[in-house]
Amino acid sequence: MKRVFVFLSIALWLHAGLQAQPYSGPRGFDSVHRNEISGFLSGGHNTVTGFFVGEAVHFIHHLNDRWSVGGGEQILFFKQLFSLDAKGIYRLPLGKSDLFFIAHALLNGYNLWNASEIILNASALWESKFVDIRLGLSYIHYWMKQSSYTEPPTLTVGFGVNLKPRTSPWNMGLFIRTYDTYYYENWNINWGLRFYVLLQETLRLFGEFNVRPAGNMSQLANRYETSAKIGVKHVW
Repeated sequence: MKRVFVFLSIALWLHAGLQAQPYSGPRGFDSVHRNEISGFLSGGHNTVTGFFVGEAVHFIHHLNDRWSVGGGEQILFFKQLFSLDAKGIYRLPLGKSDLFFIAHALLNGYNLWNASEIILNASALWESKFVDIRLGLSYIHYWMKQSSYTEPPTLTVGFGVNLKPRTSPWNMGLFIRTYDTYYYENWNINWGLRFYVLLQETLRLFGEFNVRPAGNMSQLANRYETSAKIGVKHVW
């Protein structure tokens, strides 16, 4: 009887440890905090609109340790861009890594050109301790007063690498991808530096420095845009 009691105690302890195992990614969840809100300030310069500055806020609710839903908004001044988005995410644990299936819908309004854009993206994101890889497809449709255009299916590609394990209280890394928080593009490579610092248990500081060239698939092309983001994420 004593052996059975010891065995059950160990099993319960292990189960509790597994249930509380934290992970990060597009929807970090620590089995305790089911909500997170993040906001960032951004600024930069591109060859079309010149200097720009803006803000974005995004909310995610974890229904459980597998499913999440969220949405947000972005405003970029001088670019005269307003964005709304909604997403659903499913997490499939794979040993010491995670596979996320992401459905993302975006509405972008370009007031400078009196144009609008709808983007629907479906992609898979694999994350290990140090590396993340994302693959997917996007449907992109633009319209103005007298015309509209739908792009052919647009490939989503992303790769990132971290200096430290993903659950570290601070980290920095490099990324290269064809998308950002509020856009998906066809082979217009986006690359840069990212970092985060855990300020306290429920508050994280994060940021990115981002470079976009003007030519498709050519890092030797003229620079189109440089930008930076700095923000915080709070969970409860």
